[in-house]
Amino acid sequence: MRASAITGRRALAGACLAALAVSAAACGSAAPAAAPTRAVTVTATASASASPSAVTPSPSGPLPCATTGLKLTVGAANGAAGTIFYPLDFTNTSGSVCTMYGYPGVAFVSAPGGSQIGAPANRRIAAAPTVITVAPGATAHATLAVSDVLIGNNCKHQLQVNWVQVYPPGRFKALFAPLSRSGCADKSLVTMGVTTVTSEP
Repeated sequence: MRASAITGRRALAGACLAALAVSAAACGSAAPAAAPTRAVTVTATASASASPSAVTPSPSGPLPCATTGLKLTVGAANGAAGTIFYPLDFTNTSGSVCTMYGYPGVAFVSAPGGSQIGAPANRRIAAAPTVITVAPGATAHATLAVSDVLIGNNCKHQLQVNWVQVYPPGRFKALFAPLSRSGCADKSLVTMGVTTVTSEP
């Protein structure tokens, strides 16, 4: 074989090796650097419909007695030392158990839905209010005390009254019942007091 041919093959081999080295270097430099690792915190948010705050809790136990589910009766009068006491009886006419708590609002009126006569009753603190459970057909009680002494000796405008207006505790609609007696038209003179509702007559 000629010396020139051998020399040419060696030169070709060397060129190929050089080309491979450059290619390898290029491939190595083209590889992307590894991205740094970082912690990612993911917070889950509940939808509004699944949130507990969006759910209205159900009331537990019996509801307060509605005026429309009560019947008012004024019992027989009895007196002592110039004060006449009238039982106020609230009968549950609804088909459900209900509750009553606190003092009724009481005043004399000219007729059911008519104008008020004199000052309303104040609160007589005979006992602390308690929640009264009233079954269907059962009755809760309060007592209205009317001072005949104040009406007779201090009232400037006495008149005959025939109706009493009573708001059950916590209610804004009144009940009415017949009650015939003398009353006082002076709104500045309080002649009546009422006790809290109880389960005892």
